Amino acid sequence: MKQNRWKSKIVWTTVIALIVLLGGNYGLWDAIGMTSDVFQTAANLILTIAVAVGIVNNPTDKESW
Repeated sequence: MKQNRWKSKIVWTTVIALIVLLGGNYGLWDAIGMTSDVFQTAANLILTIAVAVGIVNNPTDKESW
């Protein structure tokens, strides 16, 4: 059975990460009042959480982590 890529959580996570990255590169966050220091702190926090989730994830079990 072929999986629809647009229903994949991984694809949507990647799309959101790309939007955040492009927003930072093109000054979107400055336009809404988020300074680069706040953006960097938030990005570091989110990436730290993502790494922690990746470490404890069990890819062989579809029902839980």
